[in-house]
Amino acid sequence: MNFHATKATATIDSYSGPVAYSYIRWSTAIQADGDSYRRQFGLAERWSEQNAIPLATDMNMLDAGVSAFKGRNLESGALGAFLQAARDGKIERGSYLLVESIDRISREGMFPTAAIVQELWKAGIIIVTLSDNRTYQPDCNDMDALMIVLTAMRAREESVTKGKRIKASYIRRNAHAAATGEVVSGNLPGWLFKGEDRKAHLNPQKAAIVERIFDLSLAGCGLPKIAMTLNDAGVKPFAMDKRRKGRAEYWTIANVAYILNSKATYGLYAPPKSEASMMFPPVITIETFNRAQAGMANRFKFGKGRKGKCYSNLFGSIAKCHYCKEPMTIRNPKKGRATQFYCKGSLTGNCQESAPWNYERFEASFLAFVSEIDLLNIVHGGIGSRQDSITQEIQQLEGERLGVQKDQQNLIGMIRENEILKETLTPDMVKNAYRLKAISDKIQALEIERNKIQSEREASHEDNRLWFPKVGTGPGEVSGEELYKLRAKAAEHIRTIVERIELDRPHLGKRYRKAADETSDPVMKAHWLEQAKIRTFLWDNDSKYVVHFKGGASRMVYPNNFDASKAKAVVNTERAKELENA
Repeated sequence: MNFHATKATATIDSYSGPVAYSYIRWSTAIQADGDSYRRQFGLAERWSEQNAIPLATDMNMLDAGVSAFKGRNLESGALGAFLQAARDGKIERGSYLLVESIDRISREGMFPTAAIVQELWKAGIIIVTLSDNRTYQPDCNDMDALMIVLTAMRAREESVTKGKRIKASYIRRNAHAAATGEVVSGNLPGWLFKGEDRKAHLNPQKAAIVERIFDLSLAGCGLPKIAMTLNDAGVKPFAMDKRRKGRAEYWTIANVAYILNSKATYGLYAPPKSEASMMFPPVITIETFNRAQAGMANRFKFGKGRKGKCYSNLFGSIAKCHYCKEPMTIRNPKKGRATQFYCKGSLTGNCQESAPWNYERFEASFLAFVSEIDLLNIVHGGIGSRQDSITQEIQQLEGERLGVQKDQQNLIGMIRENEILKETLTPDMVKNAYRLKAISDKIQALEIERNKIQSEREASHEDNRLWFPKVGTGPGEVSGEELYKLRAKAAEHIRTIVERIELDRPHLGKRYRKAADETSDPVMKAHWLEQAKIRTFLWDNDSKYVVHFKGGASRMVYPNNFDASKAKAVVNTERAKELENA
């Protein structure tokens, strides 16, 4: 930005000597709201008038909100640009740099400040400190140089001392808040407000929105879908009265992510560099928070991509081609044809072995013969089975494990930055390691229990032969939005239980046509082409899929593709692995 003096620059057109460049800096927004600019620029104008040296009209510099404690004003600020221009000879030698005091140039300490000053002197720049009206020429005496060094030392010490005092005050305020429950000044999360007792209280309406966001997340809805659902329902985001002009007045992915990742939702007050405490009234339980975290991590890994109006594909990223191991994907069907489930490798020409599946038949077969997916409970709600409670407990533990792993990575990062902290932080790292081991052991025990229950149930459990309701207004029918939520919840449940599904349907028609192309015998060519026609219609007899459960169990299903409620064969665990590898 350029700031021009009115009186001092009035005669600049008739002036031919060196000019003065005003440099103004402050480091915080609080200083901007005060009179930092008025004071510093007023000093520059006064000096210009008194010395009859006009202020430059092309480069009066301002670093607003830029700290000199770590040299940011030199790295990316106006001062760095001025210094580079001086080095390049774009600033006339003998020009003046006007600063309120040396600490406006740098607060990094004696040696960095001296280096900057020497660079300016080499370029022929004269430094003027306006607060004490001192001029530092490039050929100044030792006393002037010593004054700069002492000023730089004092500025650094002041910054360090001020920083320590602010940090100590910050820690004291947070400790007092944790002990008394009285919130410190500053913004509270949008669903809380500060009462007359100075404590945080829930806004019931906004707390209900937070609960709804977590319910949608646990039901398998991603961030975009949650934001869209809230916007469609006319729900306004929090703190509309505090939003700056131009900010979105609707729910965004960032709004939703902030709430789902906020530990304040279960009551934790965790300011940086201070002890955490449960001083906020909780909206949800920590178990719900951890389950939501695990679900988001799972969707980020396996559930990315468009879902369609009714969550078309329940098996995103976990259904793989048996031959090339690429994910299976849905392609929009032609009018009047069934939705096809293709191997991505076949769509790019890299997999010649796999034939497409009828998606609706595959989904129906999976839900009928993978009875671990409690579709009855998903569709009709109510209290889940022991398998369902195990799944929820595993999900909660996986979310807790994510949190501990993040803490461990933060500790490792702190030690890498400062080796001195290693001895202090090692006990916390050991504690985290033990906790991670305990969580892994608990998850393993729960998966073993779930697998035992699975092995005791019949693979073709009649209770699971239930389909999703249809969209409509009749008895038993639901809206498109409700169907999306049901299918998203089912997909979430599947991802929690199933590691991967391998679909094996050989494209025998392609194989036989290839054999016909490779033979020169007319009789064999006719034979292979005839077989290709026959096998194109009979390849259902060769179809199978293998479900690999988390915890090690597996199941191979040979579906009846004309009746999804039936199967030609269902094989569990070890035998399934033997047949898969055969």
